[in-house]
Amino acid sequence: MVEKVAHPPVRALPETEVQILRSELTGGEWTLRDARYYGFVLQAGVGRIRIDGNDRPVAAPCLVWLPAQVKATLYFEAGTRGMVLAVSEIGFARVLSGSLNANQMRAALSRPLLRSKLDAAQVRRMADTLDVLLDEALHDRPGSQETMRHHLALFLIAAWRLSGPVLREAQPLPRTIVHKFLYAVEVHLRDHWTIARYAAEVGVTADRLNATVRRATGRSPLSIVHERLIAEADTLLDDSSLKIAEVAETLGFDDPAYFSRFYKRETGRPPNQQRLDVTAQSGGQARSFAAWP
Repeated sequence: MVEKVAHPPVRALPETEVQILRSELTGGEWTLRDARYYGFVLQAGVGRIRIDGNDRPVAAPCLVWLPAQVKATLYFEAGTRGMVLAVSEIGFARVLSGSLNANQMRAALSRPLLRSKLDAAQVRRMADTLDVLLDEALHDRPGSQETMRHHLALFLIAAWRLSGPVLREAQPLPRTIVHKFLYAVEVHLRDHWTIARYAAEVGVTADRLNATVRRATGRSPLSIVHERLIAEADTLLDDSSLKIAEVAETLGFDDPAYFSRFYKRETGRPPNQQRLDVTAQSGGQARSFAAWP
């Protein structure tokens, strides 16, 4: 590798190097022939890249990503400014080992990538990520190794996203969707999530959640949520001495009046009538844990 337009590289991790690329007065070139992955984040400047005898222009703001074993030469004109990452096969594999998207990232980043004229803010964030790697490597603060590993992962994720459409994970089976939804309802019932929020938790669209739950249960997700709220309300009304306002608060309702309207709409009677009916059925004795000896 010929380094004519960069500051000396700094070892950020055992298998990773970062350096500043800045060519104020003259141009220069990089010739890559080693078994490392390279990422060039250009915030300013122009140049060209030659791969397999073919030249392509490079214009900032841009990302140039070159996988290991690819032979390439980059030419940068005066005024070029950015950051450069070099990571070995081992370092690359270590970062991907903990990712749920490891296979997709490995496949996408095993090909050369040139993305020119990107959004300047997006490229600045990528450059800042590499700058953190450089800063942590130079100062060796407590936790630097972990910080650098996380930022290297963030950079690779950003490069992967720029490689093309992000492949969606396989959609869960209908049975899985229903089970996840019912579990989420039990956990978050009193948080009053919207159906869209439940769908996001399950990992599907709101339309898919509605259709799947209806096919499996014959009811909408919203009706199931409401039914569970009423069941919880009945338990508190029947078996506790909590006031109506306290029942409402326990169930996550900010407004007791709204809770009473909701309860009446779903059951046809107000919550205090439910409590009176239960007392009457028990022979006038309130079924309250507080009345136990």
